Formats: sequence, C-alpha cells, structure tokens
Amino acid sequence: MTDWSVWYSEKVDRVQPSVISEMMYLVKERKALSFTAGEPSVDLFPLDGLKEAFARAFEDPSTLSYHPDNAGLKALREWIVQWMVEDKLLPPWVSAGNTILTNGSQEGVNLIAEALVNPGDTVMVESPSYPEAMGTFRKEGARFVSVPVDKDGPDLNAMEELLQRERVKCFYTIVNFQNPTGCTTSDDRKARVLELARSYGFFVIEDDPYRNLRLEGEPTDSYIRMAGSDDRVIYLGSFSKILAPGLRCGWVVAPSGLASKLVELRVSIEISLSALVQKAVYEFLSRTDMKSHLGSLRSVYKKRRDALVSALREHAVPLGVRFDVPKGGFFLWGEIADVKDIYELAKFAILEEGVGFIPGKPFFPDGAGPEGCVRLSYAKVSPEEAKEGAIRLSRAIQKFREIETALSQSGLAQFRK
Repeated sequence: MTDWSVWYSEKVDRVQPSVISEMMYLVKERKALSFTAGEPSVDLFPLDGLKEAFARAFEDPSTLSYHPDNAGLKALREWIVQWMVEDKLLPPWVSAGNTILTNGSQEGVNLIAEALVNPGDTVMVESPSYPEAMGTFRKEGARFVSVPVDKDGPDLNAMEELLQRERVKCFYTIVNFQNPTGCTTSDDRKARVLELARSYGFFVIEDDPYRNLRLEGEPTDSYIRMAGSDDRVIYLGSFSKILAPGLRCGWVVAPSGLASKLVELRVSIEISLSALVQKAVYEFLSRTDMKSHLGSLRSVYKKRRDALVSALREHAVPLGVRFDVPKGGFFLWGEIADVKDIYELAKFAILEEGVGFIPGKPFFPDGAGPEGCVRLSYAKVSPEEAKEGAIRLSRAIQKFREIETALSQSGLAQFRK
C-alpha cells in the first residue's frame, strides 16, 4: 500500500479535522436531537418559490452550459448590489463589477486567503471565532493572533496592544451575531478598528452571513460603508442562512484590482459556478418580497431562541450552565461548569442521551479556550425539541460528572494503595 502521507503538500499538512463536521456527522448517524448545526432547517426553505424559480431557469437551455462570466451572473450581482445599497451597506464606489458570486461564503474566504495570505503572514481573528475560516487561513500558512470579544465586539485596548507588537496583515471578523458568541460589533468599535487599520496598515475581512437574522434591536452599519473611499474592507455575504445552504450561493465585494485577481483564481479552481443555480436564485429573489420572507424567518427563529433559552434556564442553569442570549443569528454561547473534558462530554451526550452540541475549544485559534465552553444552535429545533434537548443535555452533564468523579476517586484510591 502506498504511504500517501510522504507525498502530501505543505498545505495538506496544515489542514486539521473539522470538529463541527465530526459532531454533525455523529448526530446524524445516531439520529440524535441536534443543537449542532448552524443552518436553517428544511421546514424553513422557501420550497414553492424555489421550485418555480428553477422551472423558469430551465426555460433557458444555456443555463446548463458553462457560464460565460467568471464573476457570476451579472443580473444577480446587480440585484445584490442594489439590495445592499437599499440596506445602506455600501460606499459609492461599489458596483456589480466589484461583486463576485461564490460557492457559499466559505469559497470567498478561500479566494481571499489564496490571493493575499503568504506563509508566515499574521492574521488577526476574534477569540473565539469560526474554525472553518481559520482553517482556510491556516492552510495558506498564516499564523494567528487573537483579540477577545464581548457583547459589543472586539476588545479595542487588547487590539491596540497587540498591533503595537505584531505586524498584522488582515483582521477577519464576523460582525453581526458572531459565530460562535452571538455578539455584534457596535458602530463605535467599527470606527475605531478602521482607524487602527489605517494607522497600522492592515485590511479588514467583513464576514456577514447573519445580518438579516436580527431578532431584536436596530441594524448596525457596515465596515465597508464606514470606510468610504478607503477601500481596505472586503465584504462577504451569503444566501445560505436565508434561503437554503444547499444552493451554495454567496458573494464577495472587493476593490476592483483585487476582484479581478479573485476571478482569475476562481478559474484556476473551477471553470465556472452553476449557471442554473445562479439563474434560479436570481429568479427567486427578483419575484420575492424579501422583507416579508425575512420577517417570517425572524419570527420563527425568535420563538426557537426563546424556547431554548427558557428550557436551559429551567433544566441546565441549576447545574452550573451559563450562556449569553444573542439578539439574532443562530447561536447561544455558554459554559458548563466543572467539566474536565468538553470534547468527551460532547460525544457522551450524543451517544448516551441522544443530544448534540459543539464543544467550544476549536473556536479558539490555539484551542486554548476555557474547557467548558459550548455552542448551542437553536436554528433547527422546535420549542418542543428545545425542551426535550435541554432535559437530555442536563442528564448528560449529571451522568458525565458522576463518571468523572468516580474515575478521579478511583485513581486517587489506586495511588494511595
């Protein structure tokens, strides 16, 4: 048998397994109740509208050919720009020519990393942050420095102290209802980050997949609009959270010089995106009242969030579980007290009690976060499932603690002998 490991490139050696994917797979395999997935559930997909949109797309046979525009369907890119302009998210210099369609926003992160990150470059990230994005930068040989976040975004004092001793190339940030903490960066902090970016010469990657899932409060501004003519911000958007993740349709807004290079990189990876999907997404969006559609989603997610919060407060908080309540997005971020191995607890909860959550340590760039951190998603659970899941999680915590205590006492007794 060939030992393929001796042939691996340096990039392959930098890739690490995805704990999120592992937990989601184990949940599916065991048919467990899931707090793992950061994605909408099938019952919220606009199926009728999408079926009609795909039917209209099929009316044009050319949608089954290679798409001639490597940046993606121009009509869809124009729709996105107009939508963002109406939402007051863009500076005047942005046009459809600055907008590139992607295979989900993760491809956007990958294109940006390939275009701009060299081995040894320093990427500043929030702590905690999204592991799959960090994995993309790590693949390119980046090293990480991290800035703690609170409910209003990154800690500015910590950021400035870090910048005084580190040469940072870029700052990757999830600005609204951050994955995993659910925090939203305030406009005051955005303004200060942009000042620091100009002073210390780094660019900002603004990842914004949850913006349209605000459940309460007022919308915030965007880095890219606030930066104005200073085009050091690259914006990432996605339809995965508000239409359906299987469509794999996202976008990047980038300055013209960079946008053209991202398109060239795209061609080196894949000849074109699915013209059929792009056309269908455009047909859906151009015939849908998006305010009404998003309003319906928000109503459902608010009920699901509130139901999970209520259930956890009743069943898990008495066991030392604490968590933050976000104003939107998909996630509760919390901590389970007195747990020695959160990864083992996560597996135990799935296998023994049929409930899944994501352990928090992989969300820290060095994996050195607090041991008991957890991410719970309410996106795919009904109020009834939230209550049952909270009960199962509480049982799992109690049983796991008993096992840990017994093992500890057994080891101590063995030592004393």
